[in-house]
Amino acid sequence: MLMKFSHFIDLIALKVQANLRNEVSRYYLNYLWWVIEPTLTMVVFYVVFGIFMKRGTPFFVGFLLVGVTTWMWFARSIQNGAQSILQGKGLMLQVNIHKSFFPLVVIGRDAFKQIFVTSLLLVFLVFYPTPVTVCWLALPLLMFVQLILVAASATFCAAFVPFLPDLHFIIQTGVQLMFFASGIFYDIDAVIAPEHRAFVYLNPMAGLIKNYRNVLIYGQWPDWSYLGLVFLFSVAFFLLSIMIVTYLDYSYPKICQK
Repeated sequence: MLMKFSHFIDLIALKVQANLRNEVSRYYLNYLWWVIEPTLTMVVFYVVFGIFMKRGTPFFVGFLLVGVTTWMWFARSIQNGAQSILQGKGLMLQVNIHKSFFPLVVIGRDAFKQIFVTSLLLVFLVFYPTPVTVCWLALPLLMFVQLILVAASATFCAAFVPFLPDLHFIIQTGVQLMFFASGIFYDIDAVIAPEHRAFVYLNPMAGLIKNYRNVLIYGQWPDWSYLGLVFLFSVAFFLLSIMIVTYLDYSYPKICQK
């Protein structure tokens, strides 16, 4: 059993490497697109909310960049992962492999790209007038918790899209709604009334983004209790998603042949 699991992980790693090489080979700028995409998005939001609407949030460029890069990892993995089983029908019809393989490859690919983007974000923040403190040591833990949340969400969505392909559009709408409720370009504590903040932070991305900013911009340790709750929820959600995919494993080839 352990050998089978190890072999499964090795296959995921090999597929992630192949997908990354294939992705960068399609563009002249190669790996630079991993930086350009979040940077262009940040510029748009900065112009709209930092200049036209004159948001008064301290360290606004860093505040916005942390929110955008964190959110784009989540949104990209959910939207790409949701269709991964359906798009993997060519391979699944040839090889008997657990169907969680497909969303996990997407998750691994996007996580690798996020490490690259986050490294550049840290370089930017070193030269930006934000404090570089010992609290930055909590960043790997924050990213690990988000990785589990991303894996759970993407796998859960991927489990059902093959049965109802139009569900992908509903997922996109849901991701957009979460975007506006996650405080990407505004401070939730400054905008949302105190009696409604607990409800807003039921969205785990809102709380994670706040903790990223506390660690990287404001020199504060994350809220350990909140982080622990998100971690436990994400692990339980991930295990549930794997169980659903396992239960439906033999149904996917039949569905994808239609």
